[in-house]
Amino acid sequence: MYLIGHILKPQGIKGEIKVESVSPDTARFYRLNEIFVQCEKLETYLIEAVRISGRFVFLKFSGVNTRNEVERLRGCEVLIREDDLIDLRDNEYFIHDLIGCRVVDENDDTIGELKEVMQNPSNDIYILIAPDGREILVPAIRDVVREIDLKSKKIYIRIPEGLLD
Repeated sequence: MYLIGHILKPQGIKGEIKVESVSPDTARFYRLNEIFVQCEKLETYLIEAVRISGRFVFLKFSGVNTRNEVERLRGCEVLIREDDLIDLRDNEYFIHDLIGCRVVDENDDTIGELKEVMQNPSNDIYILIAPDGREILVPAIRDVVREIDLKSKKIYIRIPEGLLD
């Protein structure tokens, strides 16, 4: 299963939910027939209706018709099957493929391991854990991230001045 969003809250009184998409392609929700919600257990929901506003997606599930029925889903994760993943363009990567990659400089010296990607409107931020346990934030921009090699699980970066201070 692959994460594509987080349920924020019920929307209105007719069983609709507000989802924050972690996918850059929110239109992908129009192509889905079902999703999976992970709370205490994994549940399957058939999608009855979708509407999109910016990075937010509003979903209505079949057979779920009240605010109370979806209130218990607040804070849960929205997942899909591998078959429903979108096709990527050149130089695009799924976050789940990047997590765990070793981040190295131009000399192949280890800077850290990628633990998380923080998505921001302007650019993503890679959160690394250095060998000494420090957390390092790296802007995921073209001037810094030079190459991503998923086969060797390495991300090559040019270290901006002051990054490691």
